[in-house]
Amino acid sequence: MENELEMIQTLFEYQSFGLFPFPIKPFSNDIHDSKEGRMKYHNASNGIQMSEQEIYDWFGEKKLDNCGLVLGETGNLSILEFDNEKSLNELINNLSKKKEVNISDVIFKNFLENLFNSTTCIHTPDNKIQFWFKYSKNLPSFKYKKESKYNPYNGINIYSDGFIIAPPSFIRKGNYVGQFEISLGKKPIDFPKEIVFFI
Repeated sequence: MENELEMIQTLFEYQSFGLFPFPIKPFSNDIHDSKEGRMKYHNASNGIQMSEQEIYDWFGEKKLDNCGLVLGETGNLSILEFDNEKSLNELINNLSKKKEVNISDVIFKNFLENLFNSTTCIHTPDNKIQFWFKYSKNLPSFKYKKESKYNPYNGINIYSDGFIIAPPSFIRKGNYVGQFEISLGKKPIDFPKEIVFFI
């Protein structure tokens, strides 16, 4: 019952943040293919939160379901993800070394240096670090491609549409099972509109 209680409490917290959770298949990142599961996703995608009773009824049973969150304008959620702390520090260093510095870069560098204490911080099962923000057009969806040459966006992904898997969900990859963990459970903050690094 401990896992179920953790999930229920976390979902209540997400909803208090104004987010839109819905159930995902156990150990997976797939939406439920049952009629009821698809309806929960459809409702969340249209800005309808689950009721407290629906959360208790769905997640209170021992079925180990994961939790998804709607992204984008409807879900009021954008996510800035780094491969690891090294990729975050590399971005900070690159901003420090820029020859032509603008006010956006100065604000962004200072912002990055304080991220771990500023907004929701998540560690994924593959050790990536996510920072959650209220939906921002300044964080358009982006997935980097690994390149050997220098690229200021190496190690960075942005998620601003669709949905993501959220703590305390578990994912199975082969024989390995890992968990999404909340490092800092603060409410997602606004991404500064002055930061135009990604647009």
